[in-house]
Amino acid sequence: MISEDMAMVQAYAAEQSEAAFAALVTRHAGLVYSAAFRQLGDAHLAQDVAQAVFVILARKATALSPDTVLSGWLYRTTRFACADVRKRELRRQQREQEAAMEATIPTPEFDPAWTQLAPLLDEAMARLRGNDRDVLVLRFFENKSLKDVATTLGLEEHTARKRVQRALDKLRKSFARRGALFSTAIIASAVSTYSVSAAPNAVVTLATSAHLGEAASPSTRTIIQGALKAMAWAKLKFACSVGAAVILAGAVATFGLSQLAASPENARTEILTPSTPLTPGPAALIVVGLIASDAPEQIEALAAEIKKNLVARGFDADHVEILSGKVTRAQILQKLHNLGGSVRDEFWLVLLGQSGKAQGGGPAFQVSGPRLTAADLRTALDAVPGRQFIFIGTGSSGGFLPELSDGHRTVLSATLAEGEPDQPRFLPAWVKAFAAAPKAPLAEIAARASADVSEQCKQANLAQSEHAQLADPASGKILGAPFGVNTATTNPPAAEK
Repeated sequence: MISEDMAMVQAYAAEQSEAAFAALVTRHAGLVYSAAFRQLGDAHLAQDVAQAVFVILARKATALSPDTVLSGWLYRTTRFACADVRKRELRRQQREQEAAMEATIPTPEFDPAWTQLAPLLDEAMARLRGNDRDVLVLRFFENKSLKDVATTLGLEEHTARKRVQRALDKLRKSFARRGALFSTAIIASAVSTYSVSAAPNAVVTLATSAHLGEAASPSTRTIIQGALKAMAWAKLKFACSVGAAVILAGAVATFGLSQLAASPENARTEILTPSTPLTPGPAALIVVGLIASDAPEQIEALAAEIKKNLVARGFDADHVEILSGKVTRAQILQKLHNLGGSVRDEFWLVLLGQSGKAQGGGPAFQVSGPRLTAADLRTALDAVPGRQFIFIGTGSSGGFLPELSDGHRTVLSATLAEGEPDQPRFLPAWVKAFAAAPKAPLAEIAARASADVSEQCKQANLAQSEHAQLADPASGKILGAPFGVNTATTNPPAAEK
């Protein structure tokens, strides 16, 4: 039996029923706007995304299958739109984002679970399979009863209950990998209570007129274009994964643009510029942030030595950049943004300086102005393809590992937790070990540095106050020295490939 949502979609598709479309907007604007705001932290951008998502719904209404779970489709489309917006909004200051969030959708301070879960929710949801994501959106975002979930999905109620519980447990495990350890009951309660807020009236008004197309601003049309391209990429990747097709990358841009061809405003939409040429071979970015006045090592000199070691490893000197001086969060994110989609091989990011806490309490790298958070880095690095090696050469850097861990990313921290040195011994020891064997496996270099630190403490009769950690992409675990055997083989030296 077709759902009520899809019945209205079909009524709109067949008759251009404004009443049906307005009802859909009224029903789902809160879901779309809340998800967009949570991911972007900016009320105006979230409004543009919400309008763009409903424009896309209007254009694709005739193509949606009758068994589509519309709320799940809207949630996923919002994710695509936000991913594109983030690539173009990396210069936005973190403080402005936080101020906008506090002014528009306050994070309930009395619920520590939601405060911790909210920044992780949408990425965790994106990692789930479509069926799991749909049942969670229906059950906890829209707060439908199990009976209604079962009816929407065409299932028996007991089957729907099992599917919801299974999906909720997967979500719990995803949160746990990021350091948010909560029971499924707490997660379910927090998401049900806080994940969707009522959309502002302006959002509902603009979204309701989305099917007309004329109300879309230039910025909204850009979001539509980017979201359609991202959706096309996802569709192509899925098709390739099941052996359905192998299509050149250039065809994807054509496909994305073709979705706009049916609209009158398409003639006014700018054509996408060609992507940045691929950087031949590996590339690296070394960042020197704020430095303690009593730093025992010359960080600038260490940065130069690391570049020298990378060149010895097989990197082209022109593809190893050092950012130093009064470096800002925006500069770092812009550099990473420029690398997104252009580096075809191994990529290294080395952060040297001091760590601290962001306003939300998470780990952050100290630079001039707003701090660079682990969440900032995660978003930016996810857009850079290929194998990655990230070294956080600061004190209290262990908190970055759960946030940055990924299947194609090896992350090394100089220290474990808060209270360990701001300018750790591990940093110069790692540079020294790297210089001694620049083409050695990454875990081996890190293990040699860790052993050197232990020996230094032993010789000086000091208690060792720092413990490097490494996030292993092969096992998905965070390891202490000697970091395990598997990790040594996951990232072969550039010169050996």
